[in-house]
Amino acid sequence: MDDIRFTEGILNLAQAARHLRVPRQTFHRWARGYPRGGPLLHVIDERGDVLPVTFIALAEAHVLEALRTAGVVPQKIRPALKELQREFGREYVLAAPELATDGIDVLWDFSKSRAGEGLIVGGTNQHVIKEIVADHMEYIAFDSNDVPEQLTLASWQPAKVVVNMRRSFGQPIFADTGTRVADVAGMIKAGESAETVAGEFGISPFEARAAARILLGRAA
Repeated sequence: MDDIRFTEGILNLAQAARHLRVPRQTFHRWARGYPRGGPLLHVIDERGDVLPVTFIALAEAHVLEALRTAGVVPQKIRPALKELQREFGREYVLAAPELATDGIDVLWDFSKSRAGEGLIVGGTNQHVIKEIVADHMEYIAFDSNDVPEQLTLASWQPAKVVVNMRRSFGQPIFADTGTRVADVAGMIKAGESAETVAGEFGISPFEARAAARILLGRAA
C-alpha cells in the first residue's frame, strides 16, 4: 500500500501515548504485542530514525482506547479482530466506521463464545459499548473510501488539535492556526510563559497551557 497514512511514521510510542492520554506501558503493549499475542496496531518497524506510529495506527489506538474504556479487554481482543476482519473484509477493522455499529454486535456475540470468553468485563452493557465507541468515532473524519483522513485528539479538548497527513506532515497541530503543538511545548520548556508563546504563534494562552500539560506533564 502506497498511502502515506499507512506507510509513514509520524510519532514514537511515547509521543503517541501522551497525545492520546494512554499509559505508556499500555500503548507499548498495543504496539508491540502481548506475551500470548501479536500487536493490535499497525505500526511499522523502528529502524534508525524511523518513527513507528503511523497515522492509521494512531487512529486505531484512539478507537482501542474507547473499547478499553467501554469494558473490552485488549489482551483478549486478538481473535475478535480476526473475526471482524472476516466480517468486514478489510484488515484495518479498528479504524473502520462499521465498528461503531455492526462491529460491536460482532464483538458482543463473539464474547459469548468459548473463543471469546473474557473479552468483555462482566456487567458491561452492549449499548454502553456502542455509545462510547460511536462517540470516539465522531473524532475521526473519513474519506470517500471510508479510510480515516483526520483525527481530532479528544484528550486536548476544548483545544482543537488535529492530525492530518496533508497538514504539517502528520504532526499534531492546532486546527485553527496550523501551529505544531510540539513547537509550542518546546518554547514553554525553554522557559517562555504561556502568554508569550501564545502571542508568538497566534494561539490562546489556554492552548499554550494545554501543550505544556499534555506534552510536558506540567502547568505553564
